Amino acid sequence: MQIYLMLFTTFFIQLIIAVEMNLIAPLAPYLSKYFGIKASSVVFFNIGFSVVGLLVPILGAFADKYGKKKSIMLSLFLFIIGTIISGLSKIPILFALGRVFIGIGYFALSGINLSYLSEFIPYESRGKASGLLRVAFGIAILGSPIYATKLIDKYNNLLSIYLPLTIIGIICLILMAKLPETEKNKEVKLEINQLIFMIKKPTNFKILLIAFLFLATPLFLLTFLGIHLSSHFNLEQLKIGYIYTIVAIGTMIGVSFAGLFIDKIGKEKLAKISYSLVFVALIALLLSKSLNLITIFLLLIAMGLDSGWTAYQTLLSEIEPNKRGIFMSLLYTVNAIAVTVYSILGPLFYNMGGYNLLIILSIITNFIALKIFYSMPFEKLINPSTD
Repeated sequence: MQIYLMLFTTFFIQLIIAVEMNLIAPLAPYLSKYFGIKASSVVFFNIGFSVVGLLVPILGAFADKYGKKKSIMLSLFLFIIGTIISGLSKIPILFALGRVFIGIGYFALSGINLSYLSEFIPYESRGKASGLLRVAFGIAILGSPIYATKLIDKYNNLLSIYLPLTIIGIICLILMAKLPETEKNKEVKLEINQLIFMIKKPTNFKILLIAFLFLATPLFLLTFLGIHLSSHFNLEQLKIGYIYTIVAIGTMIGVSFAGLFIDKIGKEKLAKISYSLVFVALIALLLSKSLNLITIFLLLIAMGLDSGWTAYQTLLSEIEPNKRGIFMSLLYTVNAIAVTVYSILGPLFYNMGGYNLLIILSIITNFIALKIFYSMPFEKLINPSTD
């Protein structure tokens, strides 16, 4: 019975952090007017959110040393504080500050959630748990554009969006307090040398580089989709929300498929198939001119990205089993670095060559990541008898 409460609680934690993360892109035109800033500058709200992700290994080490439950509760508390600040903000600097707290919560919880479940679920069945968390992510992507645009259309304020996230976060915090703690490893120390050693392992470096390169596609294309739809196709905010929702159906298909078949197909094989689909769809997207075709190919890209990431992060959960909290946190530190780098470069590239240039850059990064991925002997890295 307790395992179901774990899955229920971590599911809703994943849901609310993913909903918040996916609010900014579809609301870009609204936030631009609300705060009186350039539409292409809205992406900078992601920088403070992502930079703090560099601190996530600290929480990862804390999780391994003092217990993953404690780390989840601390991270969730910071996320709740951030939603309150962002919901009440009337000026951009305050909104950005709120997203700093939210960023700490998001990146820490994204890595530690799966690490926590991994302590109670064997590797052979862990794909289902990872799939469940990704289903929460998929539901968030599917529902957040309509959730946000409908509430903005009705109430015209940010509090209406953030208050429900705060309430659900508090409920999850209470439920988390009732769950068991994981085994503690008092010998774990977070030292820069230890992190550098872990990153400098040739296989680990390639693993993290692959993640960084794959993240270019969603961070370029989905972040600037709302701005592109508004400027190029002259769509209003609510219709932009509908397009994001249609694209998010691909995410739901991807994470649902991964959740059901990841352990049967194999984590490595599913990740390769999924990211190969993304590469093909990116080329087709570059050649598309109509809104309908663009929407269809973005749906396929979302499907491949989220099926691929579900399989990939599950595969990585067994790379450093004795320091799983630190390594999975390190993976989301790379995620944070990617958000920071692509958020800085995104506006520059978009202003330089528009949405097509972002597609071309996504094709290039995806190709390089696939080339490295196919050369990696993951079976030997984990265990020849598993997966």
